[in-house]
Parts: sequence; C-alpha cells; structure tokens
Amino acid sequence: MKRVIIGTAVLLAAATAWAAEHVYYRIETSPSGSMIASDAPVLKGGTYLFHGYPSGTLVSLRRSDVRRITQITAAAAAGNPAASVVAIGNLAMQGGSVQTATAAPAAHKPSGPEIGKGFYGNIVPGMTEGMPNSANDYQVGRTFAAPPGNAVQTSPGGPPMMPSNPQ
Repeated sequence: MKRVIIGTAVLLAAATAWAAEHVYYRIETSPSGSMIASDAPVLKGGTYLFHGYPSGTLVSLRRSDVRRITQITAAAAAGNPAASVVAIGNLAMQGGSVQTATAAPAAHKPSGPEIGKGFYGNIVPGMTEGMPNSANDYQVGRTFAAPPGNAVQTSPGGPPMMPSNPQ
C-alpha cells in the first residue's frame, strides 16, 4: 500500500512538471541587443554560460556585456516573427522589379540631365560625348576587324594570331 501511494505521488509530480510551461530567459546585452536562453544562465568566473534558443548551442558572454537577465514565457521566447520584420523593398541585385510604395504619377522628365547640369559640367552622354558601348558593339567583323585568312589559333578559345613563319 505504501509503495502504491509513493508511486502515485511520484507519477503526479512528474505529470505536473511535464505540464508546466518551460521557462526561458531574455539576456539583454550592452550596448544593445538581446538573446534568448533555454536554460538559466550560470555565472562561472567572469562569463555567463547558457544554451541559446532555438539552436541549443552553448553560448558564453562576458559579465560586462550583460545588462539584465529576465525570465520570460515560451510564448514570449517564440515571439511573432512578423512583428520584427521590416519591409524595405527590393535591394540592388535581387532582381525585383516591383516597387513596394507607389507615388502619384509624376510628369515625364527626360532621363538624362540637362545640358550643363551633368556631373562633369557640360559633358552629357549622347549629346556632348559619344554614348557608352552597348552589348552588340563588340562583334568580330563589325567592331573588330575579321582575322586574316592565314591566322592560326594555337589553342581552343585562344585568339587568332599570325603564323610564326609567314610564307
């Protein structure tokens, strides 16, 4: 009878501990920022040791880098990821072509600067100087002269060269 009561008490304590919500800790670092710990940070020497959340990796922080340690719930540790995301639009080289915020349509302006308003004063591409090269400008026979008929290509992909012993 005594064993049954002890077994029931142990089983009830285990069920209560299992049902309890896991406690996390927010570690605020200086000068700014914070981390989440899945276990209580332990001070050993001059550093705090804890397991980071959600990765579980062992992390150490100098005591001087820690401003405050507070206990938080699992819901606060998981947080709302949408609340911390800030939309900044398309960045350069990401291939996006849609603007996130549209302004009122402006009157059409010429794409280039006015004469005399360019970066180098009166130099304006296409008006006071030639246009920069385009993709089709470098073609053999059009921009580059075609190689002579007796040219030799010494390796695959190498440039055509005059033969070493012209005959």
